[in-house]
Amino acid sequence: MHNKKLIPVKDNKGLFRDVNTNSIVNTDTNQYQSYISNREKLSSDKERIDNLENQLTDVKNDIKDIKDLLLKALKDT
Repeated sequence: MHNKKLIPVKDNKGLFRDVNTNSIVNTDTNQYQSYISNREKLSSDKERIDNLENQLTDVKNDIKDIKDLLLKALKDT
């Protein structure tokens, strides 16, 4: 395994360039934890929105079924 040589990225605290792979490495653990927290919150929010959209579709379908039954009942009388 190669030894990592990191050089600081200008005007970006906590970011370094690995000279062997040319990749950017973030060494700021607080910033990383913040990123992980935000990503988890976004994922949770998306899941919640998807669930609400599915529930709304179900309610719309139920209302349509009720409307159709009412129209049929009125037509039959």
